[in-house]
Amino acid sequence: MAPLHALVYQSHATRPMDASDLDVLLLDARVNNELANVTGALVYGNQQFVQYLEGTRADVEQIYARITRASQHHRLEILEQGRADARRFQRWHMGFSEAPQSVVQQLSQAQWQRDAPWLEDDIASSVGLARLLAFWKEDAVLAR
Repeated sequence: MAPLHALVYQSHATRPMDASDLDVLLLDARVNNELANVTGALVYGNQQFVQYLEGTRADVEQIYARITRASQHHRLEILEQGRADARRFQRWHMGFSEAPQSVVQQLSQAQWQRDAPWLEDDIASSVGLARLLAFWKEDAVLAR
């Protein structure tokens, strides 16, 4: 079995994303990532994205290449990439800083909120994972 690879990047939305934009992004990412056997998490807030991807190197690079061609964002910056000792995410998640505006987003947000606290123990081993959680906590504080 090929070793696991992780890649974490941040980017900026080219325009404010409305509920339908985010639904399309969420559903598209879930389908494509599942087909490539890539898991991870995407957090969106303040017109910024931070995403953590994990899988084989070839699969992660395939998904990231697709992401770089997406018109919804620009100024992509890889924060970390390299070998991962284990999958941190068993499914693909998306979290939102603003209150979710659709049932699809609410379900994804609930999944993210349930799983995110368990990642705290792993942040010492991954700068990228630490950045994802910091963005979640500081930059993309949930609207309550």
